[in-house]
Amino acid sequence: MRGYFTAAGFYGLVDGRYMLFSSESEYYELMESETDEADAS
Repeated sequence: MRGYFTAAGFYGLVDGRYMLFSSESEYYELMESETDEADAS
């Protein structure tokens, strides 16, 4: 997981592209849910 803070929010790396999130915790929630889905497959 990788990202950085800006005045607009938190940019997190998702599938090779940076996406803007309202908070760092929102980014981590998305990444955890994607990891859980991959583990279930």
